[in-house]
Amino acid sequence: MNSTILYLEILYLISLPVQNSIGDDIGKEIYYNLPKFWTNTGLCPAGELTHDDIKASLLSEAMQMNLLLISSLPNGAITHIRIHWMLELIKFIQFNQSGQAQYNFDVLDRFLDDLHEMHLMPVFEFMANLSNPFTKNPAHNYFLWEDLSYQVVKHYHNRFGIENLLNYRFETWNEPDLLAYNKLNFTLEEYLEYVFALRRGLDKAGQNLRFVLRGPAGLFKNPQKHPLCWGLLQFCDSNISTCPIDIITYHRKGVNENGAELIEDSKDLWSNIYMKFPTLAQLPISNDEADPIAGWSTAREFQADVRYAVTLVNITLQHWEAIIERKELRNLETISHDNAFLSYYPNVFTQRTLLAHFRINNTVPPHSQFIQKPVYAAIGMLSRLAELSTKAEFVTCSENYSMKLLKTKSLEAGKPVYFSWLLLYTDNEHFSGRCIINIQIPLNSQEMFAYIAEALDQNHTNPYKIWQNLGSPVYPNAIERQTMRLQQTPIVLSSGSLDTNKIKIDLQHLKPPWILTLRVCSHYLIHSTGPPNSLLVSGVTHNEVLITWRESNSKSKYCLKTYQVWHRPNSTQEWLHITKAIHLPFASYQYAPEQNGTTVNGERPLLCIIGFVATSAYTFV
Repeated sequence: MNSTILYLEILYLISLPVQNSIGDDIGKEIYYNLPKFWTNTGLCPAGELTHDDIKASLLSEAMQMNLLLISSLPNGAITHIRIHWMLELIKFIQFNQSGQAQYNFDVLDRFLDDLHEMHLMPVFEFMANLSNPFTKNPAHNYFLWEDLSYQVVKHYHNRFGIENLLNYRFETWNEPDLLAYNKLNFTLEEYLEYVFALRRGLDKAGQNLRFVLRGPAGLFKNPQKHPLCWGLLQFCDSNISTCPIDIITYHRKGVNENGAELIEDSKDLWSNIYMKFPTLAQLPISNDEADPIAGWSTAREFQADVRYAVTLVNITLQHWEAIIERKELRNLETISHDNAFLSYYPNVFTQRTLLAHFRINNTVPPHSQFIQKPVYAAIGMLSRLAELSTKAEFVTCSENYSMKLLKTKSLEAGKPVYFSWLLLYTDNEHFSGRCIINIQIPLNSQEMFAYIAEALDQNHTNPYKIWQNLGSPVYPNAIERQTMRLQQTPIVLSSGSLDTNKIKIDLQHLKPPWILTLRVCSHYLIHSTGPPNSLLVSGVTHNEVLITWRESNSKSKYCLKTYQVWHRPNSTQEWLHITKAIHLPFASYQYAPEQNGTTVNGERPLLCIIGFVATSAYTFV
């Protein structure tokens, strides 16, 4: 019988002496509740806008592996995925004798079943034509949209239950003022009728529950050229009690590598909106396309390496600062980044994606390979932030070396049990001097603590540079892929037990820009380690598998250092530690043995969770 072992290494703990904090009066700092408002991604399927093409794209083995890897980030790193034209997976069958549309949900069921297994929640954009019933029956669109929204909600209520359904999101047509999306050629009157029809359908399906409707997912440019989105806002401002939407969604992207204009343009937009439509200040808002620059498929060097990771984290921190300011973006609920696409050669790294995708056409059958880009790891690092946070601040080593610092912590019974600090250096220029930072953590002297410091930088976590050094192969072989994967996760700068409340970190060897996180755990969390679950071994190609699992939902996940994966062909042989010398902080590992005669066949792997020092092993059968 197959078996798998998981090791969890937890920090070793010792008692701390009493020491006073120095520096920034840490005990007097203001902490705010930190909602995880950035845990969203999105994509648009490849191909033509037809049922068959959307089905081929979303159900392809490449897309399924892409989504599986995204879901293998730590729990809560990515929660929702917004997919244009997803409802095209529904097939219109016919109108019955009473005039009600009948639909086949089978393909959408298959896709959403997969998302459900991956713990990814869909965003339903009511955006489709479904073999043309809407264009063929324009006078009845109000009824068709009401009925479709009702059928979708009732169908998935029955399939997944009300608890899941309340965590799904429902949104109006994406960017309806653009001809590229507005396939039904809505006029303002027709568009408002469509939105109200969705509202009625959701209300009918919810009965005593109100399902939140988001919209209009607009760019909000010139009102003359974008009358639909502005018209909906104007209606809601004058009729807030009957406004069909509950959360106003908008799209603001940056215009260059650092995304600096994004936050300022968002503030300008909402200052303008609240001036014109003051009643709308009652509603939450969401930027569900908050990317640094438009055009996901356009090749840009910065999107290949740590620069994109730093930019995404900085955009997140800028939005957090704007929320705390409680000015123009005081009502911000969430942001999302469109970066779940499948990249393609020759721009496998340089397109705006979380993963570099290689389509390997020289195998039988062809298959897909993925390399985790630094931005993927950065989202994993963000997920380790705690529930309470300060404002971001700047700290310096010298007048030429200024870093952004965010401090977060978790409390139990009023006492801190976990600290997670994030340091961000956004300058691309290397600092020539030496920088050593002394971090002082306000620890409780009666507790025992341990820590880990991890980083992403251009030298140590740059699989794109490795690929270039290999000659940018179209079909990298197993050894070349493994060489790239050795640089796809954060490096460990230091870790261990604490015998003081000060931690010294040398930044000299980090090549800018970089991201650094420091996590400090008390024994309270470390001793509550829970087992992982849902181990899955997926075939990739000959003698190669992708191993994924789900981490524990307990707070001990904050104290995870790394995983170990062990394998043996059968019960008579020794266990082989197949992740030796690899830092594996996220819940996936791709195994392609190099040794002659070694295969991936045999018993299921042994998975070990390595916490900050102690080790726990779990066998899956």
